[in-house]
Amino acid sequence: MFRTEEEAAQQYFFGYLALQLVPSKNPDVLARMNETATFWITTRYALLMSAFVVLGRIFDQDPKSLHNMDRLLGVVARDIDSLSAAALERRRIAQGMTPKDAAAYAHGSYDLTMDDVRGMRKAVGHWRKVYEARYREIRHKIFAHKSIDRAAADALMANTNVDEVRELLGFLHALYQSLFQLHANGIMPNITPAKFDLPPSPGGGKPGERIFRESGDLLYGMLDPRLRLDAPGLIRDRSGL
Repeated sequence: MFRTEEEAAQQYFFGYLALQLVPSKNPDVLARMNETATFWITTRYALLMSAFVVLGRIFDQDPKSLHNMDRLLGVVARDIDSLSAAALERRRIAQGMTPKDAAAYAHGSYDLTMDDVRGMRKAVGHWRKVYEARYREIRHKIFAHKSIDRAAADALMANTNVDEVRELLGFLHALYQSLFQLHANGIMPNITPAKFDLPPSPGGGKPGERIFRESGDLLYGMLDPRLRLDAPGLIRDRSGL
């Protein structure tokens, strides 16, 4: 569940970012978009709104929520024995490995500690403060309830930072990858925020990179079906990304 949430947040945000950046760097793309402007304005707004909605679910502290960040780390702490070399060995045997091969596979694997869990909680606490300081009110007052006027909404949006949101999403992705790799392969967690390559290299693997590339290919394809995001001279300037 956490994987689908953090990946959805990436896809919505970087899809929105592509619709902002690609036409800003190519007037011909913008001109084609303006031929069907209502569709593109609606799509861009829907992507941004969806990104804030998903981030709200991730950082939500409602005790009735079944899938928020606190519930995730609560499960990690409760089932910490399952994130150990011995548990990995048992899982590999259950998946069909011989006991000898499973023991060799799990040898040297990392045993998660409560200090690790506390470190994860501390990192989540840091990013929750960032979310609450600059993004929660946008979710609540603009996208969820429409409870403020245009001037107040503009003031909230002016307080946002694209690089900060990218780093927040990079942290969420790193947390998921760390827990997955620990459970599947016994690798020591590393929750340093993942970096997103924009424009993405061909075959970029993160969901945010893939959606940015596909969005760019779609937009440039309106000019010529043969054009792609990585064509020479197209959106190669990384300034502002």
